Amino acid sequence: MNYLALAKYSSLVILLVSAIVYVFGDPIIKLLSYQGPILGSGILGWYVLNSSSKDKYVEDDQGERIPVISIALRKYSIIAFVVSLAIIIPWLTPYMFRIEEENQILFAGSFTSMAIAGFLIGYFISSFKFIEKIIIYSLGFLADILYFFIVYDAANMFGFPETIIVNYILLLVFGLKFPEGILFGVYIIKKVKAI
Repeated sequence: MNYLALAKYSSLVILLVSAIVYVFGDPIIKLLSYQGPILGSGILGWYVLNSSSKDKYVEDDQGERIPVISIALRKYSIIAFVVSLAIIIPWLTPYMFRIEEENQILFAGSFTSMAIAGFLIGYFISSFKFIEKIIIYSLGFLADILYFFIVYDAANMFGFPETIIVNYILLLVFGLKFPEGILFGVYIIKKVKAI
């Protein structure tokens, strides 16, 4: 299977669908669909790094083939990750979301900022060691769960019925987070050679 082509086209589809949701979706869907531009541009960042590496790969201590450039970027990977978080987090606060809803320039800035941060994460993710990837994913999963609670608590601020918020959150958890967790679990199991 050509993973590079799959990454390229899936990233473009995710970004396109995310842009449509951001433009035409209701406020609840917009509030909960922040992962679209991050995931789509993250996959695109991974694609850009790997497609430019061509045949320049090395095998790390876990037997995974990684681009040579990832080793050179390793010392900057933590900085890139922290910068990405600094770009993403302010846009996820309920207060900021309320301002974005009233100002279209800020709303476009939110989508663009999330996409830039996702691209950085995707570009640098190959530079992280296996255990660092597990920690990053675990922290991201924990942050998502915490964000769901924040959105639920902020439902009154936006005037959303709590039952609708719960339905959307359950859809996101079972439709996205649960399969994402399964895929990451399979990745971990394959890495430790259990299957």
